[in-house]
Amino acid sequence: MTSQQVLCEQQQALERIAAVKERVAAHSSWSEQACRLHEDSFAAIVEARIPRLFLPEGLGGDEVSPMTCAAVCEAVADADTAAAWHIMVFNAAKLMAAKWPADLVETLWADNPDRLIAASGHTPLRGVRVSGGVEISGTQRFVSGCNFAEWIMSPVMIDNEMHNAVIAIDQCQVRDNWNTLGMRGSGSNDVLIDHVTVPSLQVVPPAQPETPVNSYYEGALYRCPSRIVFATYVPVALSLAKQAIDEVASLVKTKTPGGGASKLTEKHMAQGHFGRALALYRSARLMFYNALEITWQRALDELQATPEHRADLYLAGTHAVQTSAEVVRLMGSVAGTTMTEGGHPLDRINRDTETLRHHGFVNESRYASVAQVLWGAELDYPAMLR
Repeated sequence: MTSQQVLCEQQQALERIAAVKERVAAHSSWSEQACRLHEDSFAAIVEARIPRLFLPEGLGGDEVSPMTCAAVCEAVADADTAAAWHIMVFNAAKLMAAKWPADLVETLWADNPDRLIAASGHTPLRGVRVSGGVEISGTQRFVSGCNFAEWIMSPVMIDNEMHNAVIAIDQCQVRDNWNTLGMRGSGSNDVLIDHVTVPSLQVVPPAQPETPVNSYYEGALYRCPSRIVFATYVPVALSLAKQAIDEVASLVKTKTPGGGASKLTEKHMAQGHFGRALALYRSARLMFYNALEITWQRALDELQATPEHRADLYLAGTHAVQTSAEVVRLMGSVAGTTMTEGGHPLDRINRDTETLRHHGFVNESRYASVAQVLWGAELDYPAMLR
């Protein structure tokens, strides 16, 4: 795929987003209050082919480049962060299915490319082999989008070895307990799996480097390391940083700080915070997209991802999220009490960012994970991202 083809692919995808963006934005406040995505927002992103971004073409998917996926994620997040989070919700399992049996992949998506398999790797479930399959028990946390899912994917420990299992959601119990300060519309509830027996086909052993991909997953996208999934949600943080910058740029034109005679536009400290935030945002975004492009080009050239290249991608994703949080904090220093006004856009931007920056795969501790790779130390980050 040439750079021109990527640009064309990206333009077409963004045009589909533009066609539904107003619908998504219109329901953003409802989703925030209801702690789940609005039905019409969900329908809109399905119409825009969000579920098919990382699905193989042979299954009706679009199989887009990581850069296109990231650009789409930013565009949707500009309208509603919760809707944008569903890009990951829809596509994470579709990426991980590269080394699953073709029969399982066909069971999940052959008749419906838009089918949602919600996934979470927070808490491995317990599995016991029984006649007819595997009996699975436990509670999985942070299962974003579970209200709309037909299946849930989760790691399962069987005989002290980690597997992945796919379980029909109608055999599970969704607990309506997602109550957070930010990212409320993601609907990331707990899901209880109480002694559910699933067929052996739906339980996949851990993939090894030598495990071949199935026949649907032979394109360049699936030669990228698994953490290319960052393209499906890291851009939400970048969008929030840009939204904060834009909101403050508008605010300073009219706001006069309490006890001051001059407007914010004349305050040297505010000017410094703004300039620093702009530099941080632009550099972090550039670093992230550059890491995606390098990863993509290596996949096109059929080059194996080295530990160092994987660490570079991990560093770019972690840094994008953590730097976005720093940008929002700087904009809070400029905005002052406006940041704390309920109903003001900066209030939600701040709450969403504070929630996102603690995500297990990109929280501040993951800077250390990069050093572990480069120093040859023991790794502490999730196996599914290695």
